[in-house]
Amino acid sequence: GETEGNLERVLGVLRSMGPVVVIVDEADAMLGDRDQGGDSGVGARTFGMIAAQMGDTAYRGRIIWMLLTARPDLLPIDLKRQGRAEVHIPLFYPTDDAEIRTMLMVLAKKSGTRLAEADLPAEIPHKGNLSGADIEGIVGRAFRASLLAGSRTITRDSLTAVLAGFMPSTQTLEREAQELAAIIECTDVEFLPPSKRDKLDKLGGREKLQERLTAIKQILDGQ
Repeated sequence: GETEGNLERVLGVLRSMGPVVVIVDEADAMLGDRDQGGDSGVGARTFGMIAAQMGDTAYRGRIIWMLLTARPDLLPIDLKRQGRAEVHIPLFYPTDDAEIRTMLMVLAKKSGTRLAEADLPAEIPHKGNLSGADIEGIVGRAFRASLLAGSRTITRDSLTAVLAGFMPSTQTLEREAQELAAIIECTDVEFLPPSKRDKLDKLGGREKLQERLTAIKQILDGQ
């Protein structure tokens, strides 16, 4: 009962604080589901308490839940339904040069340094294959190289060299599974960039995407 009691106290604080935003990272792993076992039912009960709070209309607009996950297909349907987590917004790898350049400058600032717009390369290699984590890693490497060269800001030469030598992840099936799940779970076609809408149409709609996702899962489970 201690776990449930602690959770009830947390939920009580949220109810009294509203309006408040609750962000749950890695939600598919953190929140569990009703069927989990091995803990005398504690996980299932805490899941039920969170699901009930998310669906409580008395707190709609006062407690806003944001569930972050790379695998929305693994979230229990109880949490994804309308009235709980009802707006599903997919975030894909950046494919636009301007977007990647902006991310490079913002992440440089986050890292405690600066990257001048004039020092950004005209062409970004691996465009469309760089995740946010990849871009942050590139910034970190370029910053270290710049420091070793005697500069406290990221230099053009350091960034160009790091970009030229960087090799994105080759886990193509895992990435495709994440991308397909994001498209399938999306609740508004307006959230999909043109390339993803084209992919949805080309493959024959969400049912065909679901078939492809199921096939990929079977391959990955067999590895």
